[in-house]
Amino acid sequence: MKRFVFLLAVAFIVLSVSGCANLSGPYYLKNHKYKEGIKAFSEKLQEDPDDAGTAYYVGRYYMALKKPKKAQPYFSTALRVDPDNVDYLFWSGVNYWALKQFSKERSAYRKVLALDPNHISANLYLAHSYLEEGKLVEALVLYDKVIKLDQYNPEALYNRADILGRQGKKAEAVKAWKKYLEYYPDGILAMSGADKLNLLGDFSYRNFIFGTRNVTLRSIKYKPGKVESDFESKSSLHVIAAMMEENKKLSFHVVAYVNGDSDLAKKRAMGVRDYILSGHPDFDPARMPLSWFGTAEEVKRDGKTFKLDESIQFITVVN
Repeated sequence: MKRFVFLLAVAFIVLSVSGCANLSGPYYLKNHKYKEGIKAFSEKLQEDPDDAGTAYYVGRYYMALKKPKKAQPYFSTALRVDPDNVDYLFWSGVNYWALKQFSKERSAYRKVLALDPNHISANLYLAHSYLEEGKLVEALVLYDKVIKLDQYNPEALYNRADILGRQGKKAEAVKAWKKYLEYYPDGILAMSGADKLNLLGDFSYRNFIFGTRNVTLRSIKYKPGKVESDFESKSSLHVIAAMMEENKKLSFHVVAYVNGDSDLAKKRAMGVRDYILSGHPDFDPARMPLSWFGTAEEVKRDGKTFKLDESIQFITVVN
């Protein structure tokens, strides 16, 4: 019994020493205490220069401080001690990228994938490297793989759509952009994606300016001859209402186009305004002046002109 207790105590001590970096290392990263982590772990390395985990985290802290040159020897130490550790290999690749040593970067990711073919980050970053090098086919293969492993990965979805567009695969690119925008309709990349989608002649999503904000919205769609928009389009109207709620001074024109039917265009413009007001009766209707045209809307993008037979446009009121 005493021997069993003694062995447990020894095992606990060994685990505590070997697992120290693994336990406290993420703490400094999570709490952005990089300099404190370097100080604490550098002292540990003086005691044990071959502690791979400690060296690895010092490298991570220097990377977080955007000091890749100082990080490199620590990743080298970690890999010298434990050359098959995928975390050490992956971050050495990121370090090489920061140092613009791109062939070494790719080599590091390939070593990771030789050990773990389904390592999502290594597949993703190797794809990024191929993309930056202009190797679209190789990059696309890896982005497809990442999406199989992580179907909502935003970088893979975005870059996959972009590559398909560059390759001239219009139908596939349109489908890919719509998938990306369905999952990630906000932010700078969404705006870029919507612009690229529009250049392909698809206006399922569009960018609008509301006050000082640029916003990507799902376009308002209707069944032929109908006044009420479809269910999915209403999500955009809810977004607009939320902006009006947040900014009490926000006013914008609701402009409807129906080629050959100005009366239907008028009803649709009124329908958009009335739907927003139905959920917010305190809104002043004057904040949404209406316009309608019995013609197609002409949209110009990068020297191209597109004609939309039916559309709803939002234009900020300039005081």
